[in-house]
Amino acid sequence: MRLCDFAQEYVIRVGGSPGYAEQLRVLTKRLPWHVSDLTVDKIDRYLTTALQSLASTTVNNHRRMLNTLRKAALREGLLRDECIRPIRRVKAIFPEVRAWSHEEIKHLISTAKTLTGNTAHCPLNVFMPAYIVFAYTSGLRLGDMLAIRWDQVRGHRLSLVIHKTSQQHVVVLTDQALAAIASLPRRGSGRIFGDLVSRRQFINHFRALVRKAELPGSSKFLRRSSATYAELSGIDATGHLGHRTADMKKRYLDIVILSENRRAVPALT
Repeated sequence: MRLCDFAQEYVIRVGGSPGYAEQLRVLTKRLPWHVSDLTVDKIDRYLTTALQSLASTTVNNHRRMLNTLRKAALREGLLRDECIRPIRRVKAIFPEVRAWSHEEIKHLISTAKTLTGNTAHCPLNVFMPAYIVFAYTSGLRLGDMLAIRWDQVRGHRLSLVIHKTSQQHVVVLTDQALAAIASLPRRGSGRIFGDLVSRRQFINHFRALVRKAELPGSSKFLRRSSATYAELSGIDATGHLGHRTADMKKRYLDIVILSENRRAVPALT
């Protein structure tokens, strides 16, 4: 059996999310393997070669997925491998996380209010400030931001299923976030942001906004800033972001901003 076919069947069998299915599809597309190729030695050779051209974090993810498929193949009797040692380790070096400070976010909002032009159905100087405030306070990804609907908002709570993990998640909305979306027109299928702009249009508009504000980064910085300031305020960023694995939050926290609550060592006298 081809590895790509086995990966598809595995996702269906375990009820994997669309995001996980896509990750496995991209990986197995790179590897024209069969299930019988999921041996420790062959996986080791692939990981060693991949580290020459791919980031260590990417190769570490490949290691995890290949190990999962290998264990599934062994359980189902589709693979025979007498090697009992573990697959080689991959040291994942995560780049330093950069988020926007409160002052930078305020500057981004004030710049957004000066924009001219429109999305498909809303002035940019109305849409962009509302998006920034809501994304920053909620910590949601772009895909989930464009998918959320008005009928999912219940008072100060927003209940949704996160697309990447297929897990239910509840966002606590601030008064500022509710006031921001109250200014937006309602159209079509009832999506708060998705009925007003397409994903591609949003990316282009936001990229232009960041350039005008003379700031580094992209819309992903809003999620990082949200996680960082939640953690700084004593709110666990794991639950705030909707993650199930506590270790994941380290990929979103700006340690420089987190150091704001620290004090320097007292001077010697």
